[in-house]
Amino acid sequence: MNRFFALSTLLLLLLCPLAQAETVNRIAAVVNNDIITIYQVDRELEKRQFGEGGLAKLSPQALDEVRQRALSSLIEETLVEQRVKELGIAVTGDEIEAAIGDVLMQNQLTRAELIEALKLQGMDFDVYQDNLRKQILRYKLLGREVKSKVDVSNQEMLDYFREHIEDYRQNPTMHIARIGFPLPEKPSSAQVEATRSTAAGALARLQAGEDFFVLLLEYSSEQSAEGGDMGTFGAGELTPAFDRALTGLEEGAVSGLVETPDGIHILKVLGRQAGSVRQFDAVKGEISKTLTEQKTDEAFKSWAEGLRKSAYIDVRL
Repeated sequence: MNRFFALSTLLLLLLCPLAQAETVNRIAAVVNNDIITIYQVDRELEKRQFGEGGLAKLSPQALDEVRQRALSSLIEETLVEQRVKELGIAVTGDEIEAAIGDVLMQNQLTRAELIEALKLQGMDFDVYQDNLRKQILRYKLLGREVKSKVDVSNQEMLDYFREHIEDYRQNPTMHIARIGFPLPEKPSSAQVEATRSTAAGALARLQAGEDFFVLLLEYSSEQSAEGGDMGTFGAGELTPAFDRALTGLEEGAVSGLVETPDGIHILKVLGRQAGSVRQFDAVKGEISKTLTEQKTDEAFKSWAEGLRKSAYIDVRL
């Protein structure tokens, strides 16, 4: 009796992993001659950003929706891989190495640093290489099946330019001048107060209508100030303190006192120039790229939908 019980227990223990494996590897979908398992769907979900314990927080309905989206993504990936095999498209080791070289150059990394960065993200270098291979295959497939059929006319580019003309307007600029009253490297309170008093006097004279550059020359000759025409600047090109002081000032207006660690300054807006629109010929390449990408996305969706319609797909999830 005990022996029979022991054998029964052993059989149960042996069968349990099989039952678990069957559950995990249960078929989620059949795509032509390939199958997608529940395990693959779960792995796909792991790649998505739900945060720690995010999936557990989802309602049954929401969880089913994200699982269906993950499965749909895997079905599309499987169809793409099948089409790649059908067309005999391949990726060489040299092409993968060239892609890795581009990544290293763009991110200014060494190969060892890239491998270490991938480890911190929980990804093996072999998996990264395989992902690159899939990306290159997809790019080649897109070029053959989709991009070759995408065409952008000159009229479409002109229409896009007119509709998005504000996107091609250059930043407005302002022409400014400065009178600066320098402070020593580690000024005393008395030195700061004396410099502030001198600057305030100069500001009062400017507000009373005296000429900015005549005043600059006077204070410069006394060696209490320096400055001059600073040139033309766009938004964000000056220090935050100067930017704040100039905000809202009209052409010809002077700022209040602008205190910085190196001195106390007065700024004048000599002129403002509204941002001009870049010429169509100068942005034609950018527009062509934008429209080509948009059309390629639309063409790919249509192409992928065609693959789905012509394929045998049996969803069992």
